[in-house]
Amino acid sequence: MLRRCSPIPVAVLILLALTTPTASADEIATESTRSQVPLGVVMLDGIAFPIVEEHPVAPTVLTPCANEIRLMAGTRLETVDIVIDPGHGGPETGSVGVGRLYERDLNLDVALLAEQELVDLGYSVTLTRRTDLHMPIRQRTSIASALAPRVFISIHHNGGAVRPSDDPGTETFHQVDNPDSKRLAGILYEELHETFSAYDVSWVDTVHQGASSRLKASGEDAYGVLRLAPEVTSVITEALYMSHSPEAKLMADPAVQAAEAAALARGIDRYLTTDDPGSGFRRSFVDPAMTGTGTGVGCVDPDYASWSEVTSAYDAVEHEALLVAAGRLGRSPDWMQRFGVRTLDFFSRLERRTSDVSRPSLRTPGTSGDVLVTSSWTGEERRVLQRVADLYEITEAEAQKLGAELMVLLAGRLG
Repeated sequence: MLRRCSPIPVAVLILLALTTPTASADEIATESTRSQVPLGVVMLDGIAFPIVEEHPVAPTVLTPCANEIRLMAGTRLETVDIVIDPGHGGPETGSVGVGRLYERDLNLDVALLAEQELVDLGYSVTLTRRTDLHMPIRQRTSIASALAPRVFISIHHNGGAVRPSDDPGTETFHQVDNPDSKRLAGILYEELHETFSAYDVSWVDTVHQGASSRLKASGEDAYGVLRLAPEVTSVITEALYMSHSPEAKLMADPAVQAAEAAALARGIDRYLTTDDPGSGFRRSFVDPAMTGTGTGVGCVDPDYASWSEVTSAYDAVEHEALLVAAGRLGRSPDWMQRFGVRTLDFFSRLERRTSDVSRPSLRTPGTSGDVLVTSSWTGEERRVLQRVADLYEITEAEAQKLGAELMVLLAGRLG
């Protein structure tokens, strides 16, 4: 298919060998349908994008603001043991303590510490957010549903209590119809309450101190994070009251944050490895007055989906050769085009740095053909494609096909 080509560098063959899978990573059904089976998430820059539908080019995912896009970049994650949700984020600050300690930031700090504690115990963990992201409740539960973890906890810190108490006013909330959730809430209450009781400060609480369910008038869980993923064992923790100055000052201490994280990890580990029943249980209560946070109103995504499509044409012989080579490598024709372009770009730049050659001696591929192969490119990837096209003084479609032809040649060399 390549009519004239400079010798293939050994490094190219090594690179190809290292990236050749033992089984296809692109075996996706050509006809996508929405499924109730958890599809996992795509992790990109520490953000979890729950997959809602497979696609031959790239999966359809939900962005942090719960918008559907097709996302090519990132790494697939099928499942984890535990999903941790640092409550609030972005303009939804949650409670605010003395010294402008925002709950959204405290929740995240404790979640990151708890993640490390759990990883040290041998568990796989993902957070719904790792930065200060604005994210609706529905997105958080979509991440949990997509990963089907054994435990999903949402970390919060409370506000509003004024009643003096002799001990910490820690609260945990469980799913009303899930006995596993109730047991987890009771164990987490025990661990948190015991941990904070070691500190000598004045406390406040409410009648809901302990482990309980907060319900809507209909009898459903009032909290969306518990209601919207009923198939996942979920719990909300409200550790201490940030609205109470002594407790807010206590929570500003990194050592206390680490102690809370360790208590959460111990509680989750106890739930997963023992039959401990938990304690501190209170009767469910109806409280229809909700704060209205977590709706995601005004949530604005960055341009995660800055990709575009480029289509290259192949005649029947060329396309058959592409399919055979792709099958040999356990890849798709789309991957052959995209990886071939990146390979051309990398080694062309390497060659220009080590010699006076201004452009490789590759001929322009033919542009006619009845078989079309389309690849999607993110904004950053598209710039690579444009760079290769400019180097060879050809169109982007031709550069894309040239990359595929190089991969066909390399697949033949690998035998």
